[in-house]
Amino acid sequence: MIIDDLKNINFYSKFSPIIKESLSFIKTNLSTFEERRYNINEYMFAVVETSFPKPIVEQKLEIHKKYIDVQYIIEGCDIIGWKNLLNCKQIHQDYQLSKDIAFYNDKPDVNIVLNQGTFAVFFHHDAHAPLCSTLPVKKCVVKIAIENLS
Repeated sequence: MIIDDLKNINFYSKFSPIIKESLSFIKTNLSTFEERRYNINEYMFAVVETSFPKPIVEQKLEIHKKYIDVQYIIEGCDIIGWKNLLNCKQIHQDYQLSKDIAFYNDKPDVNIVLNQGTFAVFFHHDAHAPLCSTLPVKKCVVKIAIENLS
């Protein structure tokens, strides 16, 4: 997992050009984001939407196997629970290939607060429970195909 401010995108060019590319897409389009899907290239797409939180007791940890998530906060704030997948033991819903998602009932080890202008990167081993805040949040979630990270 990575948590940072969008102002630091140049740092990531040294370590992950693909992550930097996703952050550059966000930075370039920030002032014109409409709520919809954006196809960035053959291995990356983004979804911009306003989401409404659920009570924290209803939130489930989720994981993805095909994509990593780059979640950027456009407006508002989000609290996202996190736990290493290796420590998740209580499966709520088995992995669904068509939706690239599985859910766990385990409680997060950490709650991360993302404010406007910040982002988090969740890899396949990062179980995360988004939308644990109390107000709606507008986000851009970039999905990067894992097979293209090597």
